[in-house]
Amino acid sequence: MALDNIAATLTSGLPHQTCGTCHALAQMSDEDAATLRGLLGDRSVKFKTLADAMRDDEDTPTVEWQALSRHARGGCSAKEHLR
Repeated sequence: MALDNIAATLTSGLPHQTCGTCHALAQMSDEDAATLRGLLGDRSVKFKTLADAMRDDEDTPTVEWQALSRHARGGCSAKEHLR
């Protein structure tokens, strides 16, 4: 295994103590990030339902519903209050 492959394997996951939602937002286009923030702020959208839909869509990063909830309520280091 080449060092590039080892480096990619070791660094491809979520960085330690990083909000999964922040990480996903950083990797998205500005339009997709705005759409996700809109969904997170919409009280009619359940976090579990959103997480399931994201997991089922191959073009969208998978984020656990707890991370979506924590981020939307300002519980991560971003302190972004969407709900």
